Amino acid sequence: MLTSTDIFLRRFFNSPFPFTYELIEFMLVLVAYSYIPFTTSLGRHVSMDTLTSRLSPAARKKIILIGDFLTIIIFGLISWQNVLQGLNVLNQGATTAILHVPKFPFQFMVALGSALACLVFLSKIIKSQMEVGTK
Repeated sequence: MLTSTDIFLRRFFNSPFPFTYELIEFMLVLVAYSYIPFTTSLGRHVSMDTLTSRLSPAARKKIILIGDFLTIIIFGLISWQNVLQGLNVLNQGATTAILHVPKFPFQFMVALGSALACLVFLSKIIKSQMEVGTK
């Protein structure tokens, strides 16, 4: 809605909202990094199994397990680096240029969302290993 209004104002009145970019940037962080753990917990991420569909179920499970471990490592690094960056931004008192909104909460939101994604993937691995152990 905000983007559409901004485009309309820019197109017809040559006067867009000056803060649109900042708001959309923050909204994307909030939506994306709260949605990643949520969709992962539901198992609703888009996946392409073009190569793995031709493998045996056991090989497919191993590849998924490796992918989940790599995902934990990547999201763990993202979380760790965003905590460090968030502390840095907090100490500097950095704010946005137009709205003067502090940037550190959004760095910590990325860190929190990434950490939650790690936990969700870890629980997914544990559940899959428990299923293997019970068979």
